[in-house]
Amino acid sequence: MKILIASDIHGRVKAASRLEEIISEEKPDLIFLLGDFMYNGPRNGVPEDYEPMEVCQILNKHGSITYGCIGNCDSRIDRDLLKFACLEDIVYLDINGVKTALYHGDDYSIERLQGSQDLYISGHTHLYGLIEKDGALWLNPGSASFPKQDRRPSFAIWDDKGIRIKDLYSLETLLDYPWPRKDLAK
Repeated sequence: MKILIASDIHGRVKAASRLEEIISEEKPDLIFLLGDFMYNGPRNGVPEDYEPMEVCQILNKHGSITYGCIGNCDSRIDRDLLKFACLEDIVYLDINGVKTALYHGDDYSIERLQGSQDLYISGHTHLYGLIEKDGALWLNPGSASFPKQDRRPSFAIWDDKGIRIKDLYSLETLLDYPWPRKDLAK
């Protein structure tokens, strides 16, 4: 199984269009989108390529294989406009025996969510990263549109080789992690 994971598109059509190209190339079985789909929020300003309805149309093309969770910049109308499953604050899935939680990251933290999941996937910080803690893996794919701290726009791929965080435009692997690891199995 191959899963494409992205977060924090914030209505930027350039990032959404690039994700669409990658989806066409990678042909994932599932897509996880971690919130802040269409709205940019007051701190980000209004970028030149801000086209929230066009972003919505791009994301909906893959709605049948997409799971999403709501972010802090998303509005209630997003649940009506976006045509994919589980637009909740937190989504629990079993992916081939890996207990997985999807959430945006503004209302939930490592401390608040510690528990029975094997993999926690969130966005919100606009910083990609992987953290092992207490037998679980915490993944943030970074932001597809507004990366912070001089990071590059990014997304993640999770497949039978592991988890790779990749640069959105060059496709360079930024972080690579074999997952699931047998030594972390509960």
